[in-house]
Amino acid sequence: MDMNPRLTSVVFRLNREKLDALKELSRSTRIRQSEYLREAISDLLTKYEERLVD
Repeated sequence: MDMNPRLTSVVFRLNREKLDALKELSRSTRIRQSEYLREAISDLLTKYEERLVD
């Protein structure tokens, strides 16, 4: 995982049901939504890592 402290903003659309579920998870665990999204993207990139290698 890239440990570079500089982060870049990303804008994307998410259906209301998933957004509400993410908000509720964040509220109940007191972990920021952005942390969950970064974790999900990291997991996805790890899953498809072999496709990223030239």
